[in-house]
Amino acid sequence: MPGPALHDIMASFEETETEEKLTCIRMKVYHPYHAEKQVFRSISFFRNKKHKTDEVITFGRDIKTCSYVLWDARASRVQFALQVFRYSNSSEISFEIKNMSRKTTLFVDNVDLNYLNKRELPSKCMIRFGDFQFLVEQEPGDSVEYFDTYFELTPTSPLQEILITPSLQPIPEQGIMTYGPMSSFHFSRAETAEEVDENET
Repeated sequence: MPGPALHDIMASFEETETEEKLTCIRMKVYHPYHAEKQVFRSISFFRNKKHKTDEVITFGRDIKTCSYVLWDARASRVQFALQVFRYSNSSEISFEIKNMSRKTTLFVDNVDLNYLNKRELPSKCMIRFGDFQFLVEQEPGDSVEYFDTYFELTPTSPLQEILITPSLQPIPEQGIMTYGPMSSFHFSRAETAEEVDENET
């Protein structure tokens, strides 16, 4: 029978082997006046933060209710929300994004979401409103109980990284432009925002 030290090592190894990998929402955030206004000062950068999947993640200027506070008077009290859902035939979790602002349109790639509009969050996309930019990438995991968020502050606009040139690209009939792999845009047909009832919880 192994001694206490070896037993602890084996137990630790087994725990590591069986630990589920968490889905991670990685956000590269940018605001042109962050250096002087410190609009992201409440966000901890370059570290994972664990959330339960039944938790609604909110962004906005309300320090009492928002998961991530945006210190800008032009941001809404609650700007937008992320919530987990899972397809009935899938073992992986997905996310939906909802615009919670009455005064500001939220852009997910080139899809505009008005108040209480929502859509599935693409695996890689650009979220924009006002002067704020969030380049979002999802790293899939196995857990349906928890997920991580990870933030990185960038001094330059992520739009420069993905080389958006809408003026040079034709817009197909009944189609919209969505973010695709290899830092480019592709078109998907008949994709629109889903409007939900204001009283939805």
